[in-house]
Amino acid sequence: MLFGGDSAQSYYEEGLTSAIKGNYEEAIRYFKEALKRDKYLYQAEHQIGRCLLRQGKTKEALPILEKAVKHLDELSAPKIDLGNALIQQGQIKGARDIFSHLLKTKPQEKRAVLGLAYCAFHEAQWETAAGLLQRTLELGRSQFDVHFLLAQAADKMGEFQLAIAQYQQAENLMQQSIEATPDQAAAYYLLARVHEGMGYYNRAVEDIDQALLYAEEGQCYSAYNIFFSRETMLAYKETLTTKLRK
Repeated sequence: MLFGGDSAQSYYEEGLTSAIKGNYEEAIRYFKEALKRDKYLYQAEHQIGRCLLRQGKTKEALPILEKAVKHLDELSAPKIDLGNALIQQGQIKGARDIFSHLLKTKPQEKRAVLGLAYCAFHEAQWETAAGLLQRTLELGRSQFDVHFLLAQAADKMGEFQLAIAQYQQAENLMQQSIEATPDQAAAYYLLARVHEGMGYYNRAVEDIDQALLYAEEGQCYSAYNIFFSRETMLAYKETLTTKLRK
C-alpha cells in the first residue's frame, strides 16, 4: 500500500518522486495508475509525456503532450514541454508558434523566451538566438543551458570574448552540480561539451572518461534538451581523440 492510500493522488505523488530520481519507467507506471483512478487528473497525463520526452521517446511523447495541453490550457509547463518535443522532432515552426502564443499571454515567461532561442539556434539564426538568450538572462534564468547556448551562438558570430565568458559560466555551474552530486554521468558529459567549446580537448576526454564510469548500458540520458547514451559518449570520445591527433 502506498503512503497516503490507494488513491489517484498518492500514485501521482509516487510518480513525481520516481521522476525526480530519474526512474522514468517506474514513474510512468505510477502516473498511469493515477489516471486509472481519476481520468480527469490531466497533470498525470502531462507527466507521462514529460517522462517519455526525458527518455528521448519524442514520437510517443508528442500526442500525450498535445492532449495534456488541451486539458491544461491555463498552465505553461505542458506547452513548454510540447514546444521542446516539437524542436526535438525538427518541427521548428510548430514549436515557435507555441512559444510565441504563450508569450502573448505571459510576456515574462522566460522558458518560452528560451524556447524561441532554441528555435533560432536550430535554424542557425545566431544573432536572434543570442538576443533571446540575453533576454532570458535578464528575466532571471541563469542556468547552464542559457549560458551554454549563448556561448555557442557567440562562437558562431565570432564574438569570442562573449563566448569564453559564457563557457566559463556554464563550466562553473556544471562543476557546482558535480560537487553536489559527483556520480552524475550527464553532468560530466555536459562538462565535456563545454570544455570542447573552449578548446580544452584533453579535459573533455577526461570528462567523458568520468561520465563513462557512471553511465549505464542501455540508459538514455537527457539534460537541457540534449539526449545521449553510453554509446553516444563512446562515439563522442572517439571524435575528441581524433581532434587531439590533429
